[in-house]
Amino acid sequence: MKLRSFFSFLIAGVLALLALSAGGFYWLSTKTPLNLLNGGPTTTPAAAVFVSKQAPLLLSMLVNPDRLEALRQVFATPAERSRSHAEFEQIKKSLLANTNLDYSRDIQPWIGDEITFALTAPDIYRDSNNGKQTGFLLAVSSQNADRSQQFLDSYWKKQSRADKTVQSELYKGAKLNYKQVPAVKENSDLRSPLNRLALPNSSLPPSFATALLSGSLNADNTSNFVLFANNQKVLRDAIDNLEAANLNLNNSPEYQKALQQLTKGRIALGFINLPQPETEKKPQLSLNSLAVAVGVNRRGLVAETALVTDRQQTAIPALSEPVQALQYIPSASPFAVASTDLSNFWTGLSSAVATNAEVSKLADRTLADIQTAWGINLPQDIFNWVKGEYALAVLPGASNSSDWIFAAETSADSQQAIARLDEIARSQEYSIGSFTLRNQKITAWTQLTTSPNYGSENKGKSAIETEAKGVRATVGKYEIFTTSVEAMDEALKAAETGSLVADRDFQTSIEPLPPSNDGYFYLDWPSSRAIWEKQIPLLRLIELSARPFFDHLRSLTVTTTGETAGIRKATIFMRLN
Repeated sequence: MKLRSFFSFLIAGVLALLALSAGGFYWLSTKTPLNLLNGGPTTTPAAAVFVSKQAPLLLSMLVNPDRLEALRQVFATPAERSRSHAEFEQIKKSLLANTNLDYSRDIQPWIGDEITFALTAPDIYRDSNNGKQTGFLLAVSSQNADRSQQFLDSYWKKQSRADKTVQSELYKGAKLNYKQVPAVKENSDLRSPLNRLALPNSSLPPSFATALLSGSLNADNTSNFVLFANNQKVLRDAIDNLEAANLNLNNSPEYQKALQQLTKGRIALGFINLPQPETEKKPQLSLNSLAVAVGVNRRGLVAETALVTDRQQTAIPALSEPVQALQYIPSASPFAVASTDLSNFWTGLSSAVATNAEVSKLADRTLADIQTAWGINLPQDIFNWVKGEYALAVLPGASNSSDWIFAAETSADSQQAIARLDEIARSQEYSIGSFTLRNQKITAWTQLTTSPNYGSENKGKSAIETEAKGVRATVGKYEIFTTSVEAMDEALKAAETGSLVADRDFQTSIEPLPPSNDGYFYLDWPSSRAIWEKQIPLLRLIELSARPFFDHLRSLTVTTTGETAGIRKATIFMRLN
């Protein structure tokens, strides 16, 4: 072979190899489920054009469910993959339970990269005499219009054989199929769609309706969508919203404003129009809407939130590193809150809670219970003087009991506030005494009680016991309060034996969060699950509806990241195993 021919052959081979490599790279970069770590194929739900600006709720998954399962398989160990696949299969079956539909046979051949669910209106008829019926819409993108049309034709053909109420009509060029709405008695109590969708007892509503919309949805997007609704009126409203751009959510200024603040890649998006208080008096702070974007992390899910208010102000995060008061929180704590300026936080929280009557009642009742038990006014006696760092945590105790630890940075008002607490303790006939613990002066508020085990078999033992109702100490620049001497001992030795801020699991749980923030809300789910189920009975029902998620939830960490032009931002990390 001549040298020139050899080089020609070599160059051709190299070019071919490069072409194959480029093609392989392109295939991997577009088809690999690892791409979902940067977000789904689309960033915003195209189906928002079907939803009214005033719709209470929109939830969108912006990725094909099969790709999501493939990503889970990538990170699962060989032993976990079979279980993971079974869990996804169970979710699919649960969502389609009692519908006579099968995901693999009926949905998988055409489903695209978006599934959007919306509560369209609290009452679709806007007439209480007809019975209040919430409207809901499910929009599923189709990557194959022919296959999705075949699916609908086959479904309704079977339905028409068994049910003579099946109807079809053309509405503004779109074919609607539905079951005739049954007569509704005046003031009848219709079940909420949320109850119909409750897992695992899902069933289609009596007035189930569908439509296939093909072609251009707006100037920038061309998609096919299969629409499912609980009433044909919901479908007509969806088509009206599509045609009149000023009516749909996609063109809502608040919706677009919130999305602009959610900058990370995402696979899901939620938007809530928050209910406004029914009062003539305008609240100090009006919470208008909430947007939530969920992305995938190698260790779990990361959610960004944007809370839209009517207050046009900007605030930068207060912290650039973890709160140092956490050094007095033991690593065994399953729940902790750490931030700065508790006084200002309480003022803002009170304003936000006041906008919702039900939440306000719950908060007031909880606060009243604590204040009655302790005999103090929390805002005046505790919150007002905490201007610097603070940390509040639960510490598991013996016999399913729990202790509390509260560490707060001292301020100019702290000594006066502590003196006030001593006065309150004396007025409730507590004794105030001092002792030394780990070379530290400790003050305890104690009460004399009768020993429950005292009797004739305990001769020589005192019938009187001293019970500590509260313990405090000044350590460096922090005031530490605990509900027992044992908890104070754990707090004082935390820096040596292992504090929460130095714990590896805690560090992993805050790693995906922005370094500049306003502090942390941290929850170790497996360790505190029983505590929260006892305190919140409704939680058990929520767990049943989303069991795979709660079974894999390892920790939940929340932080706020300031405010931009009236939009409060936060980040949530849900660590999964």
